Amino acid sequence: MKKSAAGAALVAAVGFSALTAAPASALSFPLFETCDAAAGAGVHNIPVGDPRYTADLDSDSDGVACENADYAYVPLPPVGDVPTDPQVEQMPVGGADTGVAVAPEEPTAGIAALGLAGLAAVTGGVVIARRRTARA
Repeated sequence: MKKSAAGAALVAAVGFSALTAAPASALSFPLFETCDAAAGAGVHNIPVGDPRYTADLDSDSDGVACENADYAYVPLPPVGDVPTDPQVEQMPVGGADTGVAVAPEEPTAGIAALGLAGLAAVTGGVVIARRRTARA
């Protein structure tokens, strides 16, 4: 019985760690199949150090893919920088704008939940102590 519980806990831990690792490993930039696709996205002259560079796109193997003398190379923005649209004054929280203002949540809900969890822990400890005393 103890082995199956430990095995289930191990499987759950591995599963949760795989779920949390998936977003971190997702690419935040496009990889292009062809230079036409890169040009369609406005990407030209991709050097070897750029994560979008692939040897398949570098036709003359000189370290620059999708070469075009008419365009300059535009590097990826640094990690953490988020381009902003000047037309958007405030990022939406979610859902459609219904005209109803959403009030911020009160912090008392979290405190109440924490208090209930503490109360449950104390009650469980009392029950276990009584059972041990009754068996002795």
